[in-house]
Amino acid sequence: MNSVDQRETNGGIWSPDYLPVTLANLAIVAIAAFDGLALIAALPSIADDLGGVALLPWVITAYLAMSAVAGITAGPIIDAVGVRRTFRATGVWFLLSSAAAAAAPNMELLVAARALQGIGGGLVISVAMTAVGLAYPQRLRARAFAANSMVWGTLGFGGPVITAGLLAVAGWRMIFIVQLPITALALAAGWRTLPSTRDKPQRIVMDGRGIALVAGLVAASLFAVAQVGDRWPLAAVGAAAAVVFGRAFWTNSRRPDEPLVSRAHLTRFPLKRIHLTSGLVLIAGLAADNYLPLYMHTTRGRSESFAAFSVLFLTVGWSSAAFLVSRLLERWREADAILVGSILMIPAVIGAGFGVALTWPIPVIFGAFFVMGVSIGFVSTAGLTLLQASADDSEMGRVNSAHQFIRTIGITYGVAVGGAILLFVVGNQVGDVEVVRDVLGGEDVVASGPTLDAIRDGLVWVLGFSGLAGLGCTAAAGVLWRNTRRSTE
Repeated sequence: MNSVDQRETNGGIWSPDYLPVTLANLAIVAIAAFDGLALIAALPSIADDLGGVALLPWVITAYLAMSAVAGITAGPIIDAVGVRRTFRATGVWFLLSSAAAAAAPNMELLVAARALQGIGGGLVISVAMTAVGLAYPQRLRARAFAANSMVWGTLGFGGPVITAGLLAVAGWRMIFIVQLPITALALAAGWRTLPSTRDKPQRIVMDGRGIALVAGLVAASLFAVAQVGDRWPLAAVGAAAAVVFGRAFWTNSRRPDEPLVSRAHLTRFPLKRIHLTSGLVLIAGLAADNYLPLYMHTTRGRSESFAAFSVLFLTVGWSSAAFLVSRLLERWREADAILVGSILMIPAVIGAGFGVALTWPIPVIFGAFFVMGVSIGFVSTAGLTLLQASADDSEMGRVNSAHQFIRTIGITYGVAVGGAILLFVVGNQVGDVEVVRDVLGGEDVVASGPTLDAIRDGLVWVLGFSGLAGLGCTAAAGVLWRNTRRSTE
């Protein structure tokens, strides 16, 4: 039984008993939300100032990759020294790395600073997720996750507006400078209010071999994806290396002396199915959503501002569904919500695919992406709630960190594979993908008719990939639903 269950109150997450940790947790989420949403809009300005367009995708990818590796290493640290101490150290790290990104004089150093920032980002998000499981009773966890999602949704609406103002007044460096007071606020809010969980910190036992294998797996797989459609032999080498690292990591997880991730935290019921459904639904939604602005700006001829706001419909659907699920779980089982959410992804992707292929009205396409977001909100919120209900306090850090790793990998691979498919289709149809890279890099170019058609077809194929991921999510959710039902009979 979790310690919070022993001090149940009738209040909600905004009641006096939980208000301090709620404010701290939302401040933590705001750090990551603003960083991701604001920086995407600032990429063209960064490329225009620093050059090095070939490295521009790594401004995002380096952060996500290091965030995934750091997030999974957070588990042993949190379980050993507690949430509060971990947050203090990682919050300061994120503060300093944000300052380094703001001062980066060239693209190479910006990518390096973003990698360092990703380490802090991965750790603080793991802290935020674990804090929900340790600070709130089970009945309030879904509401806490819904509040986190509402922060993402709010910044989804306001982030591009804030970014546009900052870019107009002070340039892209202000995106990172603004993160400094946000991070300082989060540190002040959580310095003493986040759950301690460890009055006397234990010795941190880090599995160096496991960390190295995870880093190798992430690096090799991302390298392989980046070569798809361009350098197939190198893609094959990267994929083979990823398989080798993955097998070695799986073998390492059987070590009896505190491996980075125990197999039990990945495979025991119901954790395995929760990991699978959450990872696949994120791949399904975000593989296409990240390239919707490109399609809107080029093929549909909309302004850059209009195109930038097109990503908000999935975010709003996600936030809205998280709030709805937090209420439905008072009557539903978590597995019911996960199954419903996964099923919703299929018609949403089909509708988006036909909408793009047949040039349906833009509101119809936006509606389909909104439903894709609803699917993510159902699966993600219910999955996190079920995951924490299935974990003990002593392993809460490792269980949440393993799940956060899979979620981050799902986002990273979804975006990377989606981009590789898009470039592959454009390259095959017109023989030149540079115009796509120029548009993504913020260049003011006029694409030919065949190129515009190729970008449309590329997004359709990306949505086809999203559909396959959605089918996999539905299959895993069906198994989870059946097994959960049997266990309660």
